This record gives sequence, C-alpha cells and structure tokens, in this order.
Amino acid sequence: MREVLKEKINLLWLKRDLRMSDHEPLFNAIEDNQKFIILYIYEPSLEGDPHYDKRHWRFIQQSLNDISKELHKHKKRLTVAHGEAIDIFNNLLNTYSISKVFSYEETGLAISFRRDKILKKMFYENNISWHEYKNNAVIRGLKNRDNWEQEWKKIMRQPIQKINLSHAKIIHQQFNLSKLTTYKLDDYFQTGGFISAEKEVNNFFNVRGSKYHLYISKPELSRQSCSRLSPYIAYGNISIRQVYQRLLENWNRPGWRRAMRALSSRLHWHCHFIQKFETEMSMENQPINDGYLDFPYHVTSILHPDFKAWAQGQTGFPLIDASMRSLHKSGYLNFRMRAMVVSFACHYFMIHWKLVAEHLARLFLDFEPGIHYPQIQMQAGITGINTIRVYNPIKQAQEHDSESIFIKKWVEELRSFNSDHILALPNNNYDLFSPDESYKKIKNDFQERIKVSKNLLWQWKKSTKVLKNNHKILAKHVKINNN
Repeated sequence: MREVLKEKINLLWLKRDLRMSDHEPLFNAIEDNQKFIILYIYEPSLEGDPHYDKRHWRFIQQSLNDISKELHKHKKRLTVAHGEAIDIFNNLLNTYSISKVFSYEETGLAISFRRDKILKKMFYENNISWHEYKNNAVIRGLKNRDNWEQEWKKIMRQPIQKINLSHAKIIHQQFNLSKLTTYKLDDYFQTGGFISAEKEVNNFFNVRGSKYHLYISKPELSRQSCSRLSPYIAYGNISIRQVYQRLLENWNRPGWRRAMRALSSRLHWHCHFIQKFETEMSMENQPINDGYLDFPYHVTSILHPDFKAWAQGQTGFPLIDASMRSLHKSGYLNFRMRAMVVSFACHYFMIHWKLVAEHLARLFLDFEPGIHYPQIQMQAGITGINTIRVYNPIKQAQEHDSESIFIKKWVEELRSFNSDHILALPNNNYDLFSPDESYKKIKNDFQERIKVSKNLLWQWKKSTKVLKNNHKILAKHVKINNN
C-alpha cells in the first residue's frame, strides 16, 4: 500500500510573544515562503502550576483575540490548541510533514524548561529544525556580563521589524477546545492584547509620563503616572525595543528628561534581571547563594496563621493590607510597595521566601519569572551580595500615602477614620481608634521582631558559607571592574 504524502509545512509557536509586530520568528516564518501554522497552546500543566491564576489566562485570551482580529483582516486564522505541547506536536505530525518551528527563546519556569528539552529531542528525532530567537536581548548560555551592556544597546537601537501579513502563507488547523475555560472581563484588571498595549503606550508618552519619576513610589499616584506597560511586556504584547524607541523619541522633550531617564533605567533592569534568571534558573527553587539554604524561617506552610494574615491582607498594618488587597482585586502594585510586602512577609513574619514568591506570582498580573525570582530573593535579603532592605510599613505610609488615600481605597474598615489615626497604626491606642473592633488588633511588636530579624540576616550575611559564594555570583551576574 502506497504511503500518503503529508503536506509540508512550518510552525510559528507563540508563547510569551503575543503580538504581530517587531516579531522576529513571525518575520522569518513569512520570509521562508512556506505554508505555516501560527500556533498557541494552552498547556494543562501550566494552567495548574501554582504560579498562575485565571487573571493570567484571561489576559492571554484577550491577547489572542487581538491576534485573531488582525489575522482576520488578511483572511487568515490563528490556530489554538489545548493540551500538553508534546501531544499537540505529535498530533500535528500525524497530519503534516513539519520542516521548521519558529519561536522565541523562553526564560520561563522549570516546568517549561523541562518541556522544551523534551521537544528539542522530539524535533531532532523527526528532522524538524527549531529556530529560536533572542527575546528582549536576553542571551542564552551567557558566561559573564563583560559585553552584555553593549549588546543590549545594539539590539534596542535596531530598526523595528515590519511584518507584512498579506503575503504570509498561513494555514489553519482545528483542535478540540471543549475543555478550555473562557474567562470573563474584570473591570479592575488591565485588558490584554497589543491593541490595549498601543493605547497604553500612547497615553503614557502623550499624557501621563512626565511625572513618572516623581510618583513612581506612591501607591496611588503610580497607578496613573507609571507606564503600566509591565503586563504587556511580560506577555509580549509589545517588545522592549518598541518601548525603548518611543522613549528615545521623547528624550529631548521639554520637561520629560528626568522621567525618560527613570524609565530607561527600568527597561534596562528588566532585561538585566531576566538575564540573571536565564543564567541561574535554579533560583526558582533555591537561593542564588547556597549559604542561605538552611536559613531558619518560622513560617514554612501556607496553613500558618501568619501566612494567611499576610496573604489575605489581614495583618493590622494598613499599608500592607491595602497593598495585598489591591493585588487581589487589580493585579497591580507599584515597585516600592511590592518590595515592602516581600520584606514584611520575610522579615516580620519570617515566612519562607518560596511561599511568598508563589503567592505573589499568582497575584501579579505582570508575573514574569525572570524578574520575579531575582527580585523576591533580593528583597528577602538572601543573595549575599545585595544590601539588606527592611521596610517599615508605618514609615512608608507616612511618606508615600500621607493622606491615606490608597489605604482607604482598599481597606474599607478604615474609610471613616482620619489619616492621623490610620498613619499611627499599629502604634495607636485601639480603644480610641476602632471601638467596634472592625479592623484587626495586633500585638505592637514590630520593632522588636524586626530587630531580631535584622540581627539574624546580618549574622548570616557575614558567615563563611555565604561569603564564599559571593565571588561566584558577582563573576557570573555583574560586570567586574578590574581597575
């Protein structure tokens, strides 16, 4: 019996690159002049991973809707599948002869790294050429940072790639999506997709951005003055290069220079931290500095009352509770407040950093593994090379929410009280403050507990087992000035 010849095609595999512009794999898939499928896979293993929440999958669905609309303009369709990647690719191999797979490299979690290793072996065994491209200037297999700065600047200044979909030979494959959950819109959350990303970019550079550097640390004002682009960057609705070049266009704009400098540094930090995680992916499960493997945390279970109080915004510290509740409702929190809630969890309650990391990953709409884990470990004070930062939530409230606008917005129990009372918590006399006991009373031992925590952190930082790892960390992740 004669074997039926399968149609020869290529695949463009979308992951955290959900856009149709400045997209190198898409550009090259079109240039290859071969029929190809644009594929996104909802993987049950990732859907069930403790780092993810429905807010992330809703954002992804919104992003894919934008892609579908754009393809529809050119009478083309996006292929969406639900299942493990290995099974989906095997399914496609039953129908097609796949020559090439185009995708970006992904600096993801251990679960996606293991998946990619399995797929690499499968592609090799089936004579499929996998073309992976650098994502946002992150370099795979980097040994040191000697030339990283120059390479980053070079890539960021390269021309934006223009995509011509009208000539793309895109075909569609139908998959069974009956088990795929569809999520409804939520008014508190930013809407995913490159259309919303473009609107946010225009709004920031045309209207909101001039006060970026002034209000970046303010929990309420930052919601307007910050770029609000982080979820769009995290899921690739827009590239770092696109944002950076818009920044350069506004560099000499009167009154905007300080704001643009502040934004420029943060775009740079974005790639710096992802590069760090790319080079040291073990950070997901263990400290970058092995000397902290046995650090004596008090709370090692999500069932512990202290973890529950922190996670649910019921600590009795108004700014901590407002921050955690705002995350539950909106998925957004500015950087300083993020650092504060991590510091508070790890240094006041002594909650294990890994529990903190997974819970906040579920809450951050812009969850990006490569930024998340280096930042969590840095704020938890377990790198050995960074300054130990312990944030006082009372002082932070007095400096950055002096009228309690942010606190009252998210902690409804405090809305009827004046800011002087709120800012004095938890030092205030509760009999005067809250006679109805509507807000949690806590033991006023912040300074005592933090003192113990600081002493422990400094004791470990000076220990031989921590110090011996510092040189290795610096050599790998920081450009050393030999002079």
